[in-house]
Amino acid sequence: MIPDDDKKEKNQEKKAFSKELSRRGFLKTSLGMGVGAAGAALIGYDGSIANAAEAVQQDTFPVEMNADFKRYDQKDQVIFRAMMGDPAVAESFAKAHGGPMPTGEGYSRIEVAMFNGAKAIEDGVNGYHAPGFASQGLYDWKESQIGGKVNPDVYKFESPEAASKAVKRAAKFYGASLVGIAPYDERWVFSRVFDMQKMDSVPNELPFKPTNVIVMALEMDYQGMEAAPTALEGAATTNIYSNMSVTVNKLSHFLRNLGYKTLPCGNDTAISVPLAIHAGLGELSRIGILITPEFGPRVRLCKIFTDLPLAIDKPISFGVKEFCTTCMKCADACPPQAISHDKEPSFQAATKSTNGGVKKWACNAEKCLQGWAAAGTDCGICIKVCPYNKLDEWHHDLAKLGTRTPARPILRFFDDLFGYGKVTVADAVKNFWEK
Repeated sequence: MIPDDDKKEKNQEKKAFSKELSRRGFLKTSLGMGVGAAGAALIGYDGSIANAAEAVQQDTFPVEMNADFKRYDQKDQVIFRAMMGDPAVAESFAKAHGGPMPTGEGYSRIEVAMFNGAKAIEDGVNGYHAPGFASQGLYDWKESQIGGKVNPDVYKFESPEAASKAVKRAAKFYGASLVGIAPYDERWVFSRVFDMQKMDSVPNELPFKPTNVIVMALEMDYQGMEAAPTALEGAATTNIYSNMSVTVNKLSHFLRNLGYKTLPCGNDTAISVPLAIHAGLGELSRIGILITPEFGPRVRLCKIFTDLPLAIDKPISFGVKEFCTTCMKCADACPPQAISHDKEPSFQAATKSTNGGVKKWACNAEKCLQGWAAAGTDCGICIKVCPYNKLDEWHHDLAKLGTRTPARPILRFFDDLFGYGKVTVADAVKNFWEK
């Protein structure tokens, strides 16, 4: 006979399994058929589901720009404004990066220890590179033991395509989740960079003229981000800041060993999002950050400028802009209301930190920093709630597929219905430790 406790446990497992089957079955039926009955079936515009799932390559940069565009001066970035004492942001920055951590769920000693452990390389080795300090720590540009020396014996690839294939394999081997190649485009390179000694910006002078940019995205932990805005979210973020410096450093060494010059970069030197768009990694979103087909916005970006001849990737589109016009889940969830509720993107700047002349939903960086101050982390709620932020499972792929179809106006309804992005902090913390 089966003991009563074992019977009880098996019954609970069966109920949980049945519940999950029912949930997934309902997702399949609702999204695949019920939505269709409502007149917005999950099919492509030409009637093909497969076509709807494809990312379409673009021959030109897919973000509109106007005559007001000018290269970005890094001192206008909100953190550097705070460092210079700008009263609009200085207090928020001081609380976010120098004040005590909040207490409560997700901020226990063990979660804070995870946060501190995750940023050990970012802070301890790179000296808090994250705001965008060039040639610092593992991002060292100099020919040194850390940066590596350029081999005078240049390795010749058979073709730029062969070089790109090798670089992408190496990048993923070293830790990149996604990698693409963008052309060197001076528009995205900072016109001036912040100098801590002068507490002002100075001309951004690169030591050589690059030809291409290798852009990498590293996935952040899903369960950690589900616990946003707590210390576990901070751990998920800073863990990748630490990891991406290692990835960039290794790939830079690889290229220098082959005889090519490199400038390994994180958030420094140039704006990463347009470079990632140019490299075919994803689309610009309402949040103001990149959304990838694979991980949604749950990535961090880094890049390497190089003189290695490479085959360039094309920008892609897979319905993000169209979906963002109707969703607004991130804007609704943002505690300080830093994300625009405007239906359409525009050229309107939100603050002094907005890079003007680009048609987008401009994030209010000053309000965003207030959210960081309240959370004691970089918040991440917008990433947590985004419907594109899903694990790689079939029913999630089906939901993402629907963002490129006439069904998109009601997909947020289904996302909310099944509680995505709405898990409580207590449950998220529990899930993290039980994973």
